[in-house]
Amino acid sequence: MAAPMADKGASSRPPSAISPTSINSQRRNFTFDDKPKSVRSKGMSTTSESAAAAAASSPITRENVISPSKMKQRSRKAGNKLKSPPAPPRVKTNSRDSRDDRDSNRQPTPTSPTRSTPRASSSRKSSGGGTPSSSSRPPTTPRSGKKPSKQTPLSVDKENKESQSVASAAAALLLPEEETRHSRLQKKLLSNLREPDPSLADLLSVLTDFEQTSHLRRVNACGAIKTLTLHKANQIPLARTRGVVPSLTSVLCAVNATEEERTRCINALMHLCVPEENWKLVYLFPATPEALARNMADRYPQIRYAACLATSFLAKKNRREVIGNRLLMYAMARVLEVNKNGALDRMSGQDRKVFVGARLCVLKMLLHLSKNRDVSDALARTESIIGSLVCVASTMELAANILCIAILTNLTRHPDNAYHLVYKIPDLVSTFVHHIECTSTNPFDENAECAKCALYALQNLSCTGNCRQELANTPELLGNVTKAAFRHDCPEQQLSALHTLKNLSDDPFNLVTMTNTPGCTATLLALANNDPSCSSPRSQRSPCSPQGDISKQPSTLKDNNIMAQYLACDTLATLSHWLLTLSATRKSNNIDMNRRTFKQSTWEAWN
Repeated sequence: MAAPMADKGASSRPPSAISPTSINSQRRNFTFDDKPKSVRSKGMSTTSESAAAAAASSPITRENVISPSKMKQRSRKAGNKLKSPPAPPRVKTNSRDSRDDRDSNRQPTPTSPTRSTPRASSSRKSSGGGTPSSSSRPPTTPRSGKKPSKQTPLSVDKENKESQSVASAAAALLLPEEETRHSRLQKKLLSNLREPDPSLADLLSVLTDFEQTSHLRRVNACGAIKTLTLHKANQIPLARTRGVVPSLTSVLCAVNATEEERTRCINALMHLCVPEENWKLVYLFPATPEALARNMADRYPQIRYAACLATSFLAKKNRREVIGNRLLMYAMARVLEVNKNGALDRMSGQDRKVFVGARLCVLKMLLHLSKNRDVSDALARTESIIGSLVCVASTMELAANILCIAILTNLTRHPDNAYHLVYKIPDLVSTFVHHIECTSTNPFDENAECAKCALYALQNLSCTGNCRQELANTPELLGNVTKAAFRHDCPEQQLSALHTLKNLSDDPFNLVTMTNTPGCTATLLALANNDPSCSSPRSQRSPCSPQGDISKQPSTLKDNNIMAQYLACDTLATLSHWLLTLSATRKSNNIDMNRRTFKQSTWEAWN
């Protein structure tokens, strides 16, 4: 018989949802309850001792005493509610599991006060908390119609943990707000598409039907759509026609599509991506990212180049979505590493030119993405892209090398990326040092732009306090930066190198490292004592000097020399401050170590 104030949801809980521990705790609370004797009413005749104990467990029993007739009526109603079909058979595993299952199958008697546990309450909420008969009935599988075996609480917890891990991984890929916004835009897009005319609908049906139509007819249909997309007047209306973009992407994602079909479809999709009005629209179709990623890594050069060009157009208005798509990032990394193991040397001249053009297209797209502050942190933590950029740096042609170093330099502009780039990306700092070293002997060579970008990157990284010691201890970094600081022919490199030395000197632990670097202190002293009014005559024809009116260049160079002298003096003052601080920390009982005497001491000198 259930207590008057017991939890109604717990009494309606199916037997399978009650764990053995909860029943044992209920039985223990019921047996060792010391309140029944003190709360019994004298005129109350109970049917059993368990009913009295159940009534006594309520916190307001002293105020509301229920008569035996009403208690019997409630016991009958509770007994009717607890009637349920027998549980399905179970496979016995061991004696301990069978004992636990036997305890879990035992139904709570109406006289026992049921107490809800956290696991039982969660199972009630998952079952709906409605009618008890529907919650206690075991479900059936949709295919076989058989009743599944009862799951133990351990298996239920395991499944819950797995589902939670999958949900957390999905949430990490795309934020809920962005996902809701993206889905909302997709629904709006699909609802506003216009219907195609009969002739275009026939062409689209031929594209998607791989079983009923022949290969020649499909190729002709692909060519017809490509011809339609060539005209600028058709590009915007076709992108907003229902079925055009999905038909093209279905052919591009199909495994049995031939090279000719995919070539014509990717060119048609690339034509649709040219207008700026279509950049956001075309990417919202569900299969567009997958189609582009598949064809960016294609072995046919024309297909790869068209896919890279189409992606570069769409990335201008879909920065976050492009960087968050792993398929696109892996495809770009594969395009960057096209010359892995000397693959370009084994190609023909025409194919090599197309593959190099596709790589240059991806580098320009990444350069555009790296200039955006909102996506800089996400791009810096994309391991496939950053690893490929570091791997191919200084191994490509000059234009591609400049773009590669410029991308890495733009990533250092975000302060939150400094620690990750220095400690998590191997060989990144060494890559910058290598580009500075390549231009140390000849400042007028073509690699001067790469060296300038590398110095800018080191200047940004040295502004972060926890990266200064790691940078100062990098082999050949201080030596090459010191040589760049004495390069009067390239004022931009000189000032950036001096800024880097000044930032590194702000850490007192770099005092010994900088003073032990050959030429570091001597270069700073020479620049500090340099006359700003004099400038090198060669600097006026330097390729690194600022462009513009020749009459204004001497004044600009004079300003640069003044700034270089100031930075050198500031760095020397910082180093001397750490030396003075180090000497002042030592204390003696009789001598004031912080006071300078300016006296000479001799050893038994004669007057």
